[in-house]
Amino acid sequence: MIIPILLFLIGLILIVKGGDLFIDSSINIARAYHLPEIFIGATIVSIATTAPEVIVSVTAAANGHTTMSIGNAIGSTICNTGLILGITNIIMPSTIKGKFFKIKSIVLLLFFIVISFFAYDGLITKDDSLMLIMLLLGYMMLDTFILKYKRKQTSQHNREIFCFSRKIKILLFFVIGIFSIIGGSNLLINNGVQIAEFIGVPESVISLSLIAFGTSLPELTTALTAMKKGHTSLSAGNIIGANILNITFVIGSSGLVSPLTIEKQNIFLDFPVSFLLILVLTLPCLFKSKISRIQAIILLIIYVTYITILYRLYI
Repeated sequence: MIIPILLFLIGLILIVKGGDLFIDSSINIARAYHLPEIFIGATIVSIATTAPEVIVSVTAAANGHTTMSIGNAIGSTICNTGLILGITNIIMPSTIKGKFFKIKSIVLLLFFIVISFFAYDGLITKDDSLMLIMLLLGYMMLDTFILKYKRKQTSQHNREIFCFSRKIKILLFFVIGIFSIIGGSNLLINNGVQIAEFIGVPESVISLSLIAFGTSLPELTTALTAMKKGHTSLSAGNIIGANILNITFVIGSSGLVSPLTIEKQNIFLDFPVSFLLILVLTLPCLFKSKISRIQAIILLIIYVTYITILYRLYI
């Protein structure tokens, strides 16, 4: 059992390091070819930061482990909201600036209601997945509008010139990043299945906890960095955006590969807990411009309670 655990950890490291390379190189490619900063912020960065979740879930769906696809996506929203925002806002409560956080919060709530409706019959079909991708495109348009509204300067003032050798280096890092995520995803899934079988829990439990935590590490790193620099509202906004992408992009792209099976546990435990966390995060923020320490403690308690229940059901 030691070898599957080691390979699982190697897969996790490959995903995290590959994700870093992929994100940085994606942004540099966009800048090298002088794509607008608005486009970079609204699409390239958002999609790149969600690449680990997408590739893990799509790979799982392609290999017939569709419950892992759902578990990774919903587990990531639970981890992002309960663990990451819980811990960071206990340490340093966030001040929420501007009305766009509230708009995105409402979008997240609406999208979660939509995915819950799709999942209620026990299957996310390819038609459902296509609808989720359409919602993703609508969200990207909203995000572009928000960035355009916020930014006064255009990228023309800070345009960088990339020499040929630097472009080659960026493309090389892009390819290395992609293959690291893909290779890491396969190691994570295959060995995650073996670990699940060994300890006697379903694949979905591993994906809802360990795999979801692993693919959420980029968000955790971003949140801690933002907190260190005093930009706590930035990390809260990034988590809201990441959750929206988990619902639309991760589940939508996985469901296009193969219809996704929804288990009773997903419907009666995982989805309700995720929705509860989203409500605890967003509803107070619609009426006041901060995430309080009490609010953060509640988020973390819900997360710890959920993980405890999840494993006690099967061990």
